[in-house]
Amino acid sequence: MKKSVRAHAAEVIDALQNQQSNLDVLIRKHSRTLAENEKKFLQSVCYGICREWFHIQEIESLLLDKPLKARDQILSSIVRCGIYELGWMGSKEHAVVSEYVDVTVTEERPWARGLVNAVLRQFIRKKSELKMERHSAQTLWNHPQWLIDTIKISWPEHWEQVLVENNVHPPMTLRVNRRRQTRNDYLARIKALGIDAEQGSAADSVRLSRPLAVQSLEGFAEGVVSVQDESSQWASVILDPQNNERILDACAAPGGKTCHLLEMANSHIIALDISEKRLSRIKENLVRLGLRAELIAADASHIDSWWDQQHFDAIMLDLPCSATGVIRRNPDVRLMRSETSLKSLIGMQTMILDATWETLKVGGRLLVTTCSILPQENQHQIKKFLDRHKDAQLTAITNTPGINTEFGIQHLPTHSGGDGFFYSLLVKSEPSYDGVSA
Repeated sequence: MKKSVRAHAAEVIDALQNQQSNLDVLIRKHSRTLAENEKKFLQSVCYGICREWFHIQEIESLLLDKPLKARDQILSSIVRCGIYELGWMGSKEHAVVSEYVDVTVTEERPWARGLVNAVLRQFIRKKSELKMERHSAQTLWNHPQWLIDTIKISWPEHWEQVLVENNVHPPMTLRVNRRRQTRNDYLARIKALGIDAEQGSAADSVRLSRPLAVQSLEGFAEGVVSVQDESSQWASVILDPQNNERILDACAAPGGKTCHLLEMANSHIIALDISEKRLSRIKENLVRLGLRAELIAADASHIDSWWDQQHFDAIMLDLPCSATGVIRRNPDVRLMRSETSLKSLIGMQTMILDATWETLKVGGRLLVTTCSILPQENQHQIKKFLDRHKDAQLTAITNTPGINTEFGIQHLPTHSGGDGFFYSLLVKSEPSYDGVSA
């Protein structure tokens, strides 16, 4: 018997509650046997629940007489899926209740049919008041308390804007391949087709007023255009690749920056990523765009396993991070991250920074980026790096919009613009001994 799409949705949410994997991986896993319309439905439900996670969690607790036992947590996921559909998607009430009652049988909890039926019907009766009531900062902002507190401290003048932006749907931004067409020509091309769009802040970026299916994008198949957030596009602009330079793109997947660098200059790019599977996505993009790069699957922090002892002219280092600047694109980040995991990430960043710095030539430049808005991963990390490496010089970034921190430029997520992103540009100088240049 084929499992219903609503059963798949409940299983995805259950796995997220147990932090078994991230949302995208879980949706791909559960979409294998689904029709196209069911895949879209599954994504809508699961992404929506993540955006309203703490609010729905509170509603569920108000509707249940007592907490569910740990072994029956799948019932919590069934209830949350039903609440989201009834409260946010406007689905037909009778059909929703009936189907989620049936999911209890699929998930081998037939005794809970009456419980799920009663809870969802109670929600229908009290829907308006339950959706209006928010009893804590977590439910008001749909963020964990630790992250609310951290963002407040980090950005006292912007924290409310950041939390609001994290809860809305992100804009869709394109990168025009300047080797194939100018941005202005591409804008004219899609406007002639009735597509509403405008220039983005980065040189090759185009913002669409409404998202479109990637495969249906004008010029996508022939490599004229790619999907890439404009904050991410600024990274290649800042690094400013030159012809014939040897450039490392570390932690490169899925390859947006790799491809952008190659569109900007005839450089020799080595794209490095720890995941062989993710490197295949870079290869697909390179083929579609008609570009070439050397791909290596290895841990960037273990340079003996991949570096050929030839120093790089420039390095693009997009550090693994908390992804707190892209929560609107990855709403499960607020569930998967914690203060403990943040400390672990910062330690990993430190190892990768120190290792890749060794591979940069004297006079070479290293651009450190993250899709984080947390100072611990950004300006604090760079300050500590500079304290450890006396041959590292911070270079001012003057051509990029954003908040100028002491150690780099910070983008915060904006409604029609780019995601949260950090950039710090470092140049390697001659090593010195006791303060005297060698």
